[in-house]
Amino acid sequence: MSDNHAQSPQELFNDVVRGLHQLPATDAITFRGTTSPRNRKPAILVTQSITATSRDLSAATAGLTSPGIAVVVLRTGRDLTPLSAVPEAQEIALPPGAVLYTGRFIQAAGLDVELIEQLIPDNGRNQWTSSLTAQAVAQLTKTRPCPTDPNYCRRFTAPLT
Repeated sequence: MSDNHAQSPQELFNDVVRGLHQLPATDAITFRGTTSPRNRKPAILVTQSITATSRDLSAATAGLTSPGIAVVVLRTGRDLTPLSAVPEAQEIALPPGAVLYTGRFIQAAGLDVELIEQLIPDNGRNQWTSSLTAQAVAQLTKTRPCPTDPNYCRRFTAPLT
């Protein structure tokens, strides 16, 4: 690319995705501050964009002020904490193309909580493996005020796409 060529938004996005793929994949139990509609049946969603999640419930829900709570079990998340301008947000990003199982809800601490799980291929057998356990739900009892600017934390409350 020449120095006088301004990158298009799509080119910039592609560069960010390539950069994410350079980071090591990590398993993580994370959170988001939004859920699927309650009237929707459980479904598979293939992400089209970068999905922001946080290891910190308070960050993901902007101090428990978000429209919902989702526990997200990731298998190929990318830990942005060491690179972040806001490391206390404990952001784990999921690159586009992830296969998520959405729409399962439980009650925890009197709240509806969605369980979202990243599915992984099962040894090339054209099947997807689920491994969600109660471990993800246990983290819901650890709450505290939003650790950073609540406006920054709003990134965790955008609908999944």
